Amino acid sequence: MTPPRPDVATERRAEIIEAALSCFMRKGYANTTMDDIVAESGLSKGTLYWYFDGKEDLFEAALLSIFDSLAQKSLEDMEAQTAADQQLRAGARSLVDLAREMEGYFGLMVEFWSQNQRQGEAAIEVWGDMLTQYQQAIAAVFERGDQSGTFRTVDADALAWMMMAAYDGLAAYQMIMPDLDLERISETFIETLLKGLSADESGS
Repeated sequence: MTPPRPDVATERRAEIIEAALSCFMRKGYANTTMDDIVAESGLSKGTLYWYFDGKEDLFEAALLSIFDSLAQKSLEDMEAQTAADQQLRAGARSLVDLAREMEGYFGLMVEFWSQNQRQGEAAIEVWGDMLTQYQQAIAAVFERGDQSGTFRTVDADALAWMMMAAYDGLAAYQMIMPDLDLERISETFIETLLKGLSADESGS
């Protein structure tokens, strides 16, 4: 099979991922077959296997592409701000958006990793690298605020992980309680965090 042109390859890969996600969301990971994805995409089975080794590889690539896209947007939203407190507010808003977007995929992730522990190890390593990249970006905001005199000195690495964990928890809670007001909860959390971070001893 002749390798596709790079521009076509990117488009075709995106088409396959979109079709796969539709199938996974509709039928679940275990009940989705490559034939289902072939039918959904309208492409040949040979084309799918040209880009992906199998269902496991395709599932990992699909979820990673979603998270990477949303995480990159979140980083861009933070970088668009100049002041550290505004960067954290922008990051918090993006994390709420991320929690909403990922809501439907958490169950699939759990299903996949419970059934594919060995195959999932590689994906977990990639996820870990992406999470670390995001954590470092948040920690840099805390450090920037400290250096500018806006924030008091804190353990930036630890606090960044804690902030991310808080929003991961909210995303998980929303699966159980979809009526949670994530915006209100997030605003309360981030404003309380900023008050505690204030270099002004009064916290004002």
